[in-house]
Amino acid sequence: MQIRHNKYLISLFNLFIFTCFVVSCTNSVAPVSSLENGYNSFGKLPNSSKFESDWPKNNSVLVHILAEPDNLHPTNGTSQTRAELFLYLHAGLLRTDLRSGTIAPGICSAMPIVSNDQKSLTFTLRNDVFWDDGSPVTADDVIFTVKASKLKLTNNPSNKFYFENVKEVVEDPNDSKRFTIVMKQVFVQNVAMWCDYPIIHSKFYDPAMVTSTMSFDMLNDTSAHPELDKKIADWADGFNSVGSGSNLNDVDGLGPYKLVASEAGSSWVLERKKNHWSDHSSSYNEKSYPDKIIFKVNQEPVSQKIEFLSQKIDGSGYLGTRLLMELKQDSSFNRNYHSKFMDTYGYTYIAMNMRPDGVKHSNILSDLTVRKALASAARIDDMIKVVNKGINKRVAGPVSPLKKESNPALKIIPYNIKVASDLLDKSGWRDSDNDGIRDKLINGKKTDLVIELAYLSVIPEWKEMAAIIAEGMKPAGIKIVANGYDYPMWLQKVTTHDYEMAMGAWNTTSLPEDYSQLWSTDSYVNQGSNYTGFGSTKTDSMINAIATTMDTDKRITLEYQMQQAIYDQQPYIFLYGLVRRCVMHKRFADVEFYAERPGLLYNHVKLLNPTATNAVNP
Repeated sequence: MQIRHNKYLISLFNLFIFTCFVVSCTNSVAPVSSLENGYNSFGKLPNSSKFESDWPKNNSVLVHILAEPDNLHPTNGTSQTRAELFLYLHAGLLRTDLRSGTIAPGICSAMPIVSNDQKSLTFTLRNDVFWDDGSPVTADDVIFTVKASKLKLTNNPSNKFYFENVKEVVEDPNDSKRFTIVMKQVFVQNVAMWCDYPIIHSKFYDPAMVTSTMSFDMLNDTSAHPELDKKIADWADGFNSVGSGSNLNDVDGLGPYKLVASEAGSSWVLERKKNHWSDHSSSYNEKSYPDKIIFKVNQEPVSQKIEFLSQKIDGSGYLGTRLLMELKQDSSFNRNYHSKFMDTYGYTYIAMNMRPDGVKHSNILSDLTVRKALASAARIDDMIKVVNKGINKRVAGPVSPLKKESNPALKIIPYNIKVASDLLDKSGWRDSDNDGIRDKLINGKKTDLVIELAYLSVIPEWKEMAAIIAEGMKPAGIKIVANGYDYPMWLQKVTTHDYEMAMGAWNTTSLPEDYSQLWSTDSYVNQGSNYTGFGSTKTDSMINAIATTMDTDKRITLEYQMQQAIYDQQPYIFLYGLVRRCVMHKRFADVEFYAERPGLLYNHVKLLNPTATNAVNP
């Protein structure tokens, strides 16, 4: 069973936007110290000892974001901004503990009890969690959430595949707070899929109880036609339309904040609920100290700089790397703001087409020895120093060193022209015509060692990165032709395998890895995110074994083997880990930065007392 990882991975488009702003703003600045370049998943910032006279005194947090949410529908959206707002508007059975990067209980009293066959998860809801109308959360709400998510007519394709694996939800007849979720197949994501997934109010979204007429047998029947039932079809139409417009009353969640104002493309205002159940919670993620959290879109680096220097914005996890580096050179910015580069779970890479067609693209990169030579001839350290000013740290494989699943046996491949040259000699590549470019007879035809490197043209720094890679490979007799493409063309080339080498970026989370999207042969055949053609029956079996092994130690052993297989076949030249740029105004106390997205939580920060020294508002 191979489950697509859509829920836990930034979509390609969102990652494209993310990457653009990672490297935006090109002013020259000094490199950061190595102290900020270590792998850290969590950082707590010291409280300011003084509330400066020019600091804003309002108890609202104004947050900078890059894009508006695609919608605020409880089940149907996919955008990163939507997910960030949902941290304050909704609550799930389980949650991501941003401090530890682990899964923790959400509105449940404990982690689920897993059956011996690994297919049944028994949850017990907390007794202190209530809807805004004062009614308690019960198993009926969970059953409704699952039915709404499984229904064919619900427009949630990014999550549908996960819910297809849910067989049924069974309420304990003696306890409305206790229920069992029965899965069809064993899968490592069976627990993780409930992490931060909103549980929604059945009475609010289905007052007529239409979904109660839908059995799990019908929902699991692929031949069923619920669209033929007018009541179900009408309910689904209405359900799909909520949260997509300006009606603030469409949003009803368990979170400590409610949406009170919004302006499409501009801002979203969340206001703290009064007498909310979380007022008595001791969990940091359920606190609600700021009166309001206001999210404001700003995509212009120059405008972003002005807003921070004038203290118009309180926090952000989305500034461009170079813009933040520039701001950190400003004494007034450092006086007013905490800022830090936090490592994330993502990385950049150069993909190599292991299965060229042999016509438009010569059979150069189908040779493992050539791919290994290219990896040794890549000047990655210099690229990081020159382009990213030493911010990013190299990665050796497809899993972030922040995760315990990362195989420590994989070593960084150093820049070594001699090693690259020896490998190319071994593979029969010589410079027969003394033009500085190696060549070889392939299928009786003289072929020069000339390879195209495709990169995203809208990211200026990637052109510079590609140039450094190309220049570094020249001494080995390799000619790299770097060409920039806009995002749609770049994506078309890599998904249709109409390329030779391509520079890209990938991001994931602290939750369990799913290797199928990038590395399964199905993903290659179906033009998914396996751009390279990596994979075999053996590695597909390994991917399936990882996905269905629930024992953590056994699964990690399998993951080590899978990562080693990827490393040995060299489908990618792994470049460096991505960083998150976290900024928060010092007028707030208890500020924390996280490797896990979104990088900051704004609900638990406290406004410092403007009239006292070393004092925090209660």
